[in-house]
Amino acid sequence: MERKAANPPARAAAPSVTADPPAPSFDPAAARPVLLAVMVGVIATGFPFTILTVALNLIADDFGVSEALSAWTVSAPMLLSAATLPLMGKIGDMFGHRRVFLVGLLGSSIFAGLCIFAWDIWSLIILRVLTMVLAGATSPSAIALLFHIYPPEHRAQVIGWWSMSGPGSAALGLAIGGPIVDDFGWTSVFVVQAAMGVAAWLLAVRLLPETPRRPAVFDHLGNVLLIVPLACLLFLIGSLAEENVGSGLRLLLALVGVGGLAAFFMVERQSSHPMVPMTLFQHRNFNAPIAVNFLIQAPYTGALVATPIVLMTYLDFSVTFAALFILLRTASLTAASPIGGWIATLYGERFGALLGTVLQALGLLFVGLGAAWESMSLLALALLLQGIGHGFALPPMTSIIATAVKPADFGTASGVHRLSGQIGSSFGLSMFGVLLSTGNGDIDPFRLFALGAFITLLAVAPAIFVRSQNNANIRRV
Repeated sequence: MERKAANPPARAAAPSVTADPPAPSFDPAAARPVLLAVMVGVIATGFPFTILTVALNLIADDFGVSEALSAWTVSAPMLLSAATLPLMGKIGDMFGHRRVFLVGLLGSSIFAGLCIFAWDIWSLIILRVLTMVLAGATSPSAIALLFHIYPPEHRAQVIGWWSMSGPGSAALGLAIGGPIVDDFGWTSVFVVQAAMGVAAWLLAVRLLPETPRRPAVFDHLGNVLLIVPLACLLFLIGSLAEENVGSGLRLLLALVGVGGLAAFFMVERQSSHPMVPMTLFQHRNFNAPIAVNFLIQAPYTGALVATPIVLMTYLDFSVTFAALFILLRTASLTAASPIGGWIATLYGERFGALLGTVLQALGLLFVGLGAAWESMSLLALALLLQGIGHGFALPPMTSIIATAVKPADFGTASGVHRLSGQIGSSFGLSMFGVLLSTGNGDIDPFRLFALGAFITLLAVAPAIFVRSQNNANIRRV
């Protein structure tokens, strides 16, 4: 595909995009507005998650339901948006990632605004699902846009900066969400989300370039065979910590999930336009990052639930102080993500992933020791190490997948990679939840977090197989 002579006047500040690798004369300054636009979009769509988990009791009281049912306003959107990630990436590959990013951002803002008018818990759950599914469309498209804009030697760095937006969004939710809910009620969160989303959409309209479209026949059967089994398996994983989910339902979910995925792979091998090209799974730089992503996300997310419970149980922390203490992990992750991209750029993606994995494992282990020894300083160090390790490991594993796929498949590959992390997060939440609920509240913090450290260290094996690219002699982005 030939490059256009000039960009359209309306988007003159944005770099042009083609399916070919960027030219050697790539200018980082010209590409930074694209990075800014996708980061703002992620922050705008993601910040309500943390504060809604705190406001579940208020939602339950307003609708006259149990807190367990109100929790589905958070868990159901998370599970279903995760199941649709490969679909959203595929749609972006076919119809252009700028278009998908803009539609997802604006659509999620509209449905967030409609959440204000929810008349019962079920209408709120449905509106939240629609909000999060559309918000999820922005994630693989954002990564694909950055892959198209930035040449290979810059991708680890730019993904490091982009990775700041996730924890930054969580920190923003905790910082501004609490006062907003206290003063104006839980519905005010959706007013702020809708306003921020529209503002982010206006910025993205101005700054984002389009990516090449790939005409193809949409694989409807493959789409169904992927989303339905994934949704069943994600719900199954999420239900492990719920006592009111029967064993018969869990068995049915497992059969549909496993059988559906088996049928998906059989059908996709025969399809001329597969939902997920099976050739992706032939590359170590695609398979290894997926495995690493799952193994480090599971204990990291599980510890998000377990750590405050342990702090309140062993050190008599209040809920407020425990939440503020946990911000050490979020802050260190936010700061470490761009540094992780820089380390991967200088020393290789494999080194960055291995270093981050070891640091996260040490952080998890130190939480158990700090709680057992009642050491505030060791607990603080543990949370810092968790955030730093996670921030070092994720950017290189996200950026390296671009070396294993064609530019036409950037969106699909990013969606599958993000899905592996979401599955890991769901598994970690359920695993730690089950362990915390056994033993009549008698928690052994060392064993609990030592298990998390062990699972994290399992990521060393696939990380070793990552083939780093040569990123020497480059400029910073």
